[in-house]
Amino acid sequence: MKNKLIVTGKEENMKKLSKIIAACCAVLMLAGCSTQTSTKDMSKESSLTKTSKSQETGDATETVPAETVQTESASGEINVTDLCGREVTLEKPAERVVLTFNFEEYFAVTGEEGISKIVGWSRKYWEGRRQSSWDVFTEKFPELKDIPDVGYVPKNTFNVETVISLKPDLVLMAKNDYESVQTDLERLNAAGIPVIFVDYHLQTMDNHTNSTLLIGKVMGKEQQAQALVDFYKEQTDIVTERMKKAGADLEKPKVYVEFSEAAGPGTFGASYGKQMWGALIDQCGGDNITRDLVEGASAPVMPEQVLAANPDIIIFAGNQFADSDVNVGLGYTSDKETAARNLKSYGDRPGWSEINAVKNGQMYALYHDLSRHIFDFAGLQYFAKTIHPELFEDLDPDKNLKEFHDKFYPVEYKGTWFVSLED
Repeated sequence: MKNKLIVTGKEENMKKLSKIIAACCAVLMLAGCSTQTSTKDMSKESSLTKTSKSQETGDATETVPAETVQTESASGEINVTDLCGREVTLEKPAERVVLTFNFEEYFAVTGEEGISKIVGWSRKYWEGRRQSSWDVFTEKFPELKDIPDVGYVPKNTFNVETVISLKPDLVLMAKNDYESVQTDLERLNAAGIPVIFVDYHLQTMDNHTNSTLLIGKVMGKEQQAQALVDFYKEQTDIVTERMKKAGADLEKPKVYVEFSEAAGPGTFGASYGKQMWGALIDQCGGDNITRDLVEGASAPVMPEQVLAANPDIIIFAGNQFADSDVNVGLGYTSDKETAARNLKSYGDRPGWSEINAVKNGQMYALYHDLSRHIFDFAGLQYFAKTIHPELFEDLDPDKNLKEFHDKFYPVEYKGTWFVSLED
């Protein structure tokens, strides 16, 4: 038989009091654990990190902590961490937005509804620079022409005073402009205007995903943003999974990529090292002939360097300029016949008739913006199909890009985005 502890009188009262205190503590501990578990679950569900490895290297990449990327306070405030690691709070989903970059991602997330919420933007991001996009959007939404211009950061014309006067509740900026706008950022913060930075330039699945879901959160379009990143990952995986199965022993043809300048064949445009189009060559199993010739993202190389390398495949990246009809102008307002004719004219450059790519008809072109955007899966697919057609015979990037427009974009897919000497 177990011994019993007998407590009487004052000791008994103290025992009862101890039991009551212990019970209260247990209730409080249970409530705390419940709250902690709920917060962790919510953070897990709202995580912007969809992958743990870099799409290009397979190495682990640094991501924004999931717990702070997007949460909603009890007061209804939206608390996010942007792609520069800055914690930003909005009182509610934005209704008055200033866009300085990444118009494409903003419209893919917000659709037509996002048009009326723009109170200012960097007009030169599209007008004159991506004329095709400017023309097709202003044709469908003529009110865009009346939106105040706030200047363009890369051209050093960004006007913070204009932005403040527009009284936005959100300014959307690109991470690659962060260092250039430090003084402006201080003034915007002092004015109580939230600014978020997104990043598509690094060309990683994590940053594409995080940036898109971040836009969805601050605009109150989480469901659309999630569907968009799911579609993007599905389309990208078509290439990455097949390349992974093909293995390291895959033959690597020599590839040269050049930006088609407004001046046409007479001017050698920028080529690409380890970034942008150069990164896609590596990812798609090609040998980039300018990998070690270009420092930074892009720069022209000497004509004799191209001749000496004798590439097997040549790809031009082009867009339409307002004042040119001799470059490989591609996009919404381009026609295939003109684009194909202009592409062919590059083969008439001095010495190019002896290049393998020209002799074998292996010259191609695609729209320049099919890199470093949420629809750059189509650029990846085109590079993969061009460099290794034996692996991607069934892949149709043109069809998949149209599907993107049909599902997510507020303008119709039209024009010519891809062209080759076979067209």
